[in-house]
Amino acid sequence: MRRPDRLIGRLRFSNWPVTAKVMAAPLVSLIALAVMTALAWHTLTTQRAAVVSDLSQLEAVLDRAYEVPHHLASVEANLYKLSMWSEIGVRGAELEGTLRSINYGLERAAADIAILEKAGLDGVEELREAFGIYRQNTSQAVLLILRNATLGAVATRGGHKTYAEVETHAQSIGRRASNQFRQATEEAAATSDRLIRNFIILSLLGALVAVAASIAASRAIIRPMTRLVRTIRLLLQGDLATHVPYTARRDEIGSIAVSVQELQRALVSNRALAQEREQKQAELEFIAAHDGLTGVANRKAFDGYLDKAADVAGADGELIFLLVDLDSFKPINDAYGHEAGDVVLKVLAQRYRNLVRPGDMVARLGGDEFAIVIVTKEGSRDPEQFAKRVLEATVNPVRHGPRELRVGASIGVAGSQSVPGGPQALMAAADRAMYVAKQEKRPSYAIYSPQMAPQRYSLEEKEEIERALREGEFVLHYQPKVSLADNGHAGFEALARWRHPQRGLLSPDQFLSRIDSFGLQADFTMQMARQAVADLKRFAELGLDSRGVSLNLEESMLATRSGMDELRRLVMENQSLARLITLEITEDVFIARSAETIRDNVDMLAALGIRISMDDFGTGYGSFKHLREFTIHELKIDREFVHGIGRDRSAEVIIDGFLAIASGLGAVVVAEGIETRAQARYLVQRGCQFGQGFLFCRPVPFEAAVEYLNEQQPRSCAG
Repeated sequence: MRRPDRLIGRLRFSNWPVTAKVMAAPLVSLIALAVMTALAWHTLTTQRAAVVSDLSQLEAVLDRAYEVPHHLASVEANLYKLSMWSEIGVRGAELEGTLRSINYGLERAAADIAILEKAGLDGVEELREAFGIYRQNTSQAVLLILRNATLGAVATRGGHKTYAEVETHAQSIGRRASNQFRQATEEAAATSDRLIRNFIILSLLGALVAVAASIAASRAIIRPMTRLVRTIRLLLQGDLATHVPYTARRDEIGSIAVSVQELQRALVSNRALAQEREQKQAELEFIAAHDGLTGVANRKAFDGYLDKAADVAGADGELIFLLVDLDSFKPINDAYGHEAGDVVLKVLAQRYRNLVRPGDMVARLGGDEFAIVIVTKEGSRDPEQFAKRVLEATVNPVRHGPRELRVGASIGVAGSQSVPGGPQALMAAADRAMYVAKQEKRPSYAIYSPQMAPQRYSLEEKEEIERALREGEFVLHYQPKVSLADNGHAGFEALARWRHPQRGLLSPDQFLSRIDSFGLQADFTMQMARQAVADLKRFAELGLDSRGVSLNLEESMLATRSGMDELRRLVMENQSLARLITLEITEDVFIARSAETIRDNVDMLAALGIRISMDDFGTGYGSFKHLREFTIHELKIDREFVHGIGRDRSAEVIIDGFLAIASGLGAVVVAEGIETRAQARYLVQRGCQFGQGFLFCRPVPFEAAVEYLNEQQPRSCAG
């Protein structure tokens, strides 16, 4: 047997408004049925009352059957009185009254019989027939009594039998009809009660069936609606894989389910679009923060990280910044193509990433320059050991097809605890250490120390340099170049001097560092270039063939657009003198971070007719294959190798290599720092065309250079 609480639980609904709407029609029907029941109850009650009333009236009619013997008894009494009228002395009015009473009794009996006959009671015909005989006998008896009292008495006695029959019939009719109508009344009342009871029971059953049907209908609607609402909620909560029920139905529920399914498809589509947008946004953010080739962080992301890295390290930690500048990388691009260079960069970037921990960063700052920042906690990582690992990862060969590609690196290392001043100061310190590492002429690293910092100058010293530039205190001295075969004049090298008002003539090593420190290289170089051009014009105006002038050009000048624009304008304004100008550059341009820009600017100057000379080649980190990268007209052998002639066999081998390469490049060779005849003879024997040095002449001012050209004798200016 089911528990009542389970049955009640099954009748509970969560959506009563829908239930009410579904049950509205049955409820209206139930109300109408209740009204009809009330009306039926009233009607049946009224009918019952009417039946009872009719039966009561009929019962009153039946009473007439009992009145007939009563009236006849009155007639009998009056007949007897009449029969005795002669004996008792009935006369006149009394006799008439008696006759009227007899006649009244008969009329009343006849009227009652007529009422009984009209009511259609059984036995009335026999009663009427017996009454007719009795009435006839009574009439004859009255006539006989009036004629002869004795005969009338006899006739009256003879009518008693007929009276008894009439009485018997009347009483029988009364009893039978009374019982019949009483039974009918009871049956009518019982039937009415039964009908009312059955009608009420059937109405209640109908109402219960209507309610049950409404509940079943509402459950049939609410249950799928509830499931669909639950499905919609799950979809809106993000569970887009949930099953949508009732989609196969062909009714309104099925239509709603199909709409929910369309909603699911729209949400799935929107989620896919949102995921696609998020993926694209993530890709854009990744592209914006990462190098497209290597996948490591780019300069922008690195700068943002470095600004916040101090917070990552905390008070007890330290940031170690490594600046990695690859050496001998560009020749790989030129020799094997950019694809090979890209492979090297990607492999090295991955190697660097394998060396760092979460929270550290590897970034590519430029073409072949990487930066690594590691966070240490209380000396957990040794900067020097980590730099060695980075250097080892760099110099290990990179496989590319059948080749093993090799590059070197100059690594500058700086720690935040030894470099105050924030991220920019840390980068500057690492940059300084990196340039120190480059001086090793091989793959190496250098850890920054305060001793590496460039010498700092006072504001007064800066103002002194600026005043010297304004006042034209920087002048050019000219050192002749000679043809080693016949000591003939081959041109000049212009060397800067400072004609100091108090300290006298100063050499470049006494002021160039201050000019570099104050960032005045471009101003200084352009002032020297204008002076050289002016002196070339003065030589020409004096009718002297200077054979051209060589002028040193700083790397920073070649790497800046403004400096090159000014130099180009100077050359364009003096185009006829361009062939007489030789710009000397050092091999530092090969490893400079702006090497490509410098190369483009050198090519531009060469296109204007200016000769390009490679100065001090072999003393830095350059190699012979770098010479293919630039337009070179002249190659200068550094005095370091010239001094090794006769003393260092390796220096002589290098000189022979210089001469062979220059011949292959179509460039002339100038040997610097020649001080002995033996050095000059060796160079001539090896095929070196030109030389300069104290053996021939020291640098002299313009006036002495004019005298030298006039005399055409190098010994006149030798010191």
